[in-house]
Amino acid sequence: AVVSTQSTGKKTRVIMLKMVNSGIVKKINGVISGGKESVIIHCNGGRLPGKDTPVPNECVFKIHKTSLNEFRRRREYLDNRYTGAVNCRTKQLIEVWALKEVNNLNRLRRAGIMCPEVVAHRKQLLLLSFIGSNSVPAQTLNDAIFSSDQLKSAYQQLLSGMKAMYGKSKLVHADLSPYNLLWFNGVLHFIDLSQAVLTDHPSALSYLYRDCSNMYKYFHTRGLKNTLDPKKMFCHVTDLEVRYSDEASFIAAIEHLQLQEVHEFKHGAKATDYAFETSFNETLVLSSESEEEDDEEECSQSKEGGSSQGNVEVSDPPSGAGQK
Repeated sequence: AVVSTQSTGKKTRVIMLKMVNSGIVKKINGVISGGKESVIIHCNGGRLPGKDTPVPNECVFKIHKTSLNEFRRRREYLDNRYTGAVNCRTKQLIEVWALKEVNNLNRLRRAGIMCPEVVAHRKQLLLLSFIGSNSVPAQTLNDAIFSSDQLKSAYQQLLSGMKAMYGKSKLVHADLSPYNLLWFNGVLHFIDLSQAVLTDHPSALSYLYRDCSNMYKYFHTRGLKNTLDPKKMFCHVTDLEVRYSDEASFIAAIEHLQLQEVHEFKHGAKATDYAFETSFNETLVLSSESEEEDDEEECSQSKEGGSSQGNVEVSDPPSGAGQK
């Protein structure tokens, strides 16, 4: 198999090849976006093994990079679902990061919030539905050109999406910006959910206020009238009553509210259902020992040209934005 070593690691290429051999993926087309944290590769879907379920015709592989040292600094974004990952190695932490994005995207989908659909997941690799058409990815909010009505619609969709994310999915994006939102056919899509935290995370409200500040700055700069300032946006999204006189008193108030939230969670006043989400320790079992040995064997076979599917070529990323 011929796959770009610049974009993917050896074991990741083997996982991709397995999906081609199993029929989940028909064809791997090329890299549409590459950054410090992940690589996005466009592909064509096939069918899920053993199921009469077609995979979307256009999909993407999202590969969380395993050589990224800064992942160690992301432990602050691990919430109550991933307490077992606090002291894990960097490689394992990246696999947790990928699992976390899977669970967060599924939470959004269940709440009816527009975001990519998770088709399959293995270690640090996600197979997601493609947001775009004919291999052309949707534009980020930062790059999109809007009419006044479209800008107003994007803003209303943002508010309703953030409110549903907080109220229904019990999540805060924690890295919301015009670069983590896609605009396609008049619909706003939330992407890049790996760092999103539960609302009972000790810093959830602080992260949410930061998200509100980022989005206020964007829409205000674009000239949209009657936008809520960050504090009013925060109150709108959370339905919380925050008393404040200035910036400092507002931040102090939300920090106090967050302490109450964490206290209620720890003492059982608020039950959070994680039953449908796979725990970190269970996930390690799924990707250890026997599967590691299988991957090592297939790495060797692919290196020797032993793939039954022939060459799978993946080009390096062109310049320009794409799905994250």
